[in-house]
Amino acid sequence: MGAGEEFGNLTVSAVIPSMELSNPVIAVLLATLSLLLVFGAEEHVYGEASHGVWRGELTTVTAKGGMLDTAGGNFWISDKSLAALSLKGDSLIVLGHSRGMFITPFSIRLKLSSSLFSSLRRQYRDRLFETIPDPAARGLAGGLLMGLRGLIPGNTADAFKQSGTSHLLALSGLHTGIIALVLLFLTRLMFGRGVFSGWLAVTGIVLFVALSGGRASTVRAGIMASFAVLWMSHRGGKLHLLTVWWTALLLSSIFLPGTLADRGAQMSYGAVLSLILFGRNVKGRHSAVLSPFYAGVVVTISLAPLMISIYGGFSWLGPTATVVSLPFMLVVMALGFLSSLGLNAANVLLHPISSLWVNILEVFSHSPICLPQFVLYPLWGILLLGLRVFSRWNGFNRRFR
Repeated sequence: MGAGEEFGNLTVSAVIPSMELSNPVIAVLLATLSLLLVFGAEEHVYGEASHGVWRGELTTVTAKGGMLDTAGGNFWISDKSLAALSLKGDSLIVLGHSRGMFITPFSIRLKLSSSLFSSLRRQYRDRLFETIPDPAARGLAGGLLMGLRGLIPGNTADAFKQSGTSHLLALSGLHTGIIALVLLFLTRLMFGRGVFSGWLAVTGIVLFVALSGGRASTVRAGIMASFAVLWMSHRGGKLHLLTVWWTALLLSSIFLPGTLADRGAQMSYGAVLSLILFGRNVKGRHSAVLSPFYAGVVVTISLAPLMISIYGGFSWLGPTATVVSLPFMLVVMALGFLSSLGLNAANVLLHPISSLWVNILEVFSHSPICLPQFVLYPLWGILLLGLRVFSRWNGFNRRFR
């Protein structure tokens, strides 16, 4: 059995009997999911429109601006030039005009982060500019490989947002899992199926998380992937994902204060918890398509309240667009990496494949669905119950027939 097969066969079976998905545990998990998604982060009260100076650190950089973390709260800096100059972790002094959480800058003073990983990310970004001339292809490669979302052009980002696939551009469990699989395969290929290979792969996972910016969602995925790799290397067999989920949440909360107030972390932990609660292995000839589609449906329904609060709505075509996008994402990641190494043949293929992917997503684009709260939450509860019944249907069917 190869590394990919082992990684893919990890189930939610109970290795620790006391942590089985019994009714009390399910009730606690549903309450946790509700707290993560319904209440979310505490809303900051912003003052009236005013002029001023703000100092802080960039926590997010996109093609349209960046999120600045200041002593007075988080503010969005509307400046397209930030993407070409700055990265997450850089410091800013901004003179401008604020309205709510939005700042229109008059002048910006940028101080680049001096950390080793920021320097490496900046060098990789510069390398992408040298080797990949097409902006969309360069942005997708940088975003998928290193979380450099500031390289993604605005119209490309809009295609992902309107088709419900923006999560594919945010480094998280899917991307980290792919990296973990590749690292485990390579280390076992070179050093065999031993403990040393597992620890070497985990070292690579930790470096990837650090190089990609160390966002809360990536840290969560890195912790869970590392546990999975070490479990396979030391003991093998089934892994209790719920125990790993709690461990990742606890470690993140201790070493990254404010994790639960981060919307990206809420979406990341909520998505994994929903898959643990409502996930189901789809078997048969079409499982390669139906499994990710069902997972997309589960996550879309489970995170609907949070997605509406962040994005103003959610996409009912998101699960389908995600399934269609997965092959493109894998190919773009591979071609982008090879192109950054200077392989011209990969660069020639990267541009048309990236363009085709964006064009297909535009077909799935539509206005987001937004429901009033008095309709959303009762409907949400009913759909969660339906997902739970469907995920356990074989057990219910055997019990009552």
